[in-house]
Amino acid sequence: MLNVLTTTPFGFVLELEQDGCYYTTEPYTLIVNGIPQQTGNDPVICLFGLTPNTVYQLEVHGFGEPVCITLQTEPCEYAIHIKDYNAAGDGIRNDTAAIHAAIYSAPPHSVVIFPRGEYLVEHLFLKSDVDLYFEEGAVLRQNPNRDSLAILKGYQKNYDHTAAEINASWEGSPLDCYCSLIYGKDVQNVRIYGTGTLNGSGLEGNWWIDPKKKKLAYRPRNLSLVHCRNITVCGLTSQNSAAWNLHPLYSSDLQFYGLTIRSDPNSPNTDGLNPESCDNVEIVGCHFQVGDDCIAIKSGKLFMARRHLRPSQNITIRRCFMEEGHGGVVIGSEISCGVTKVLVEHCLFLRTDRGIRIKTRRGRGNTCIVDDICVSHVKMEQVKHCFVTNMFYHCDPDGHSSYVQLKEPLPVGRETPMIRNITLSGICAEQIKGSAVFLYGLPESPIHNVTVEDCRFQFAKERILDCPDMMDDPVPSPVLGIYTNHVQGFAFENNQLESALYHPQQEDDTP
Repeated sequence: MLNVLTTTPFGFVLELEQDGCYYTTEPYTLIVNGIPQQTGNDPVICLFGLTPNTVYQLEVHGFGEPVCITLQTEPCEYAIHIKDYNAAGDGIRNDTAAIHAAIYSAPPHSVVIFPRGEYLVEHLFLKSDVDLYFEEGAVLRQNPNRDSLAILKGYQKNYDHTAAEINASWEGSPLDCYCSLIYGKDVQNVRIYGTGTLNGSGLEGNWWIDPKKKKLAYRPRNLSLVHCRNITVCGLTSQNSAAWNLHPLYSSDLQFYGLTIRSDPNSPNTDGLNPESCDNVEIVGCHFQVGDDCIAIKSGKLFMARRHLRPSQNITIRRCFMEEGHGGVVIGSEISCGVTKVLVEHCLFLRTDRGIRIKTRRGRGNTCIVDDICVSHVKMEQVKHCFVTNMFYHCDPDGHSSYVQLKEPLPVGRETPMIRNITLSGICAEQIKGSAVFLYGLPESPIHNVTVEDCRFQFAKERILDCPDMMDDPVPSPVLGIYTNHVQGFAFENNQLESALYHPQQEDDTP
């Protein structure tokens, strides 16, 4: 079955749906108007380079009966070529002004076209109702010289300091950041698509020397969206970002389809895609190979929750490939506004440190509620730990304090987080190096209602002596299959564990 994810004037994004498959499908051939066009086995097909307002006959051969579909590209009212605005595309001359002239002179419903070439810019600002189309071989590269980059005020106060506007954030707080390669603020109805590349020049800019240290401002991303709505990003490659690759903040109705996101494996905090305080987000058919978390769902630290309470919610992650990375799909740890209604399905995790990870700590606040998380029909291969939930995560300067790490119960108050209603089903995990399920709640705020059902956990012969997550007084798990502490309502049904021991629940747990 072919599911049409999006249609543009210059192509389509299609999802191949097969019952029971994970990220990959059987090898297939895509035929366009009778001519073989692509071969592969990715579950999302990004087909660009087509002509606007044209009917195409598409066929997919290779698994089961051929799938045929007739589609028509959208009309294009204005096709604006940046080279007509004096963009050089030689990778040497600065093309920022030329491209901005093209974008900001464009009428509504225009498509700004980047032909093959390398376009050196400081940063580009999006405009509502104007799309960006990157043709094959088009590279947008950020100037690696930080002295040339603009700085975004994280918290821009008004004239009499009675109100403030958030322009950027760093690690969950409104802090000054260098402007991203592509930046959108208060924009809507924008599509960024094609087969081009966003290159953040992270390797060239000395960004990773003392990476946590603020040097006038914090590191830029490849794409930042702040207070945006109805944004689609598809087909592109994001690489070499100085920090997180893609960072939507306070945004809604977002679609990320068929992206390839790469970072150097040793680069710090170069997460793939981190939606923060966003709602209605769909991430489908993306391939991650990064130096930190592949996808990290966030909602800010306590400062943000007390002033701008907005949870992350209604997030779907489907048919994605998480390769390497600290975590495949991560929730936290900056989630003071809460995270709810997350669905992860038909994904593949390969050699990630953790497959699914939820991390929080005392001090995130009683608005830090993680609720209704469902992981269904995913495959994991050679991961260290499959599913980890840790409420003693030792982040931030006070992360090792007795307040955060004390294993005795403290009074429940305004700074106490909560995790509840998690379902894991249909997981197939092979060659696990550590643990299958690790749940460690707070004694005063246990994890509530976790269900693990119809899963198969097969362990590697050589296991690691490694705590599944970052906490003081760590729990080693060389042979543990399942470990729970401070969990109320844990159902473990119809699962297979091969070459593992089951750790009995502690007295304060409720089976």
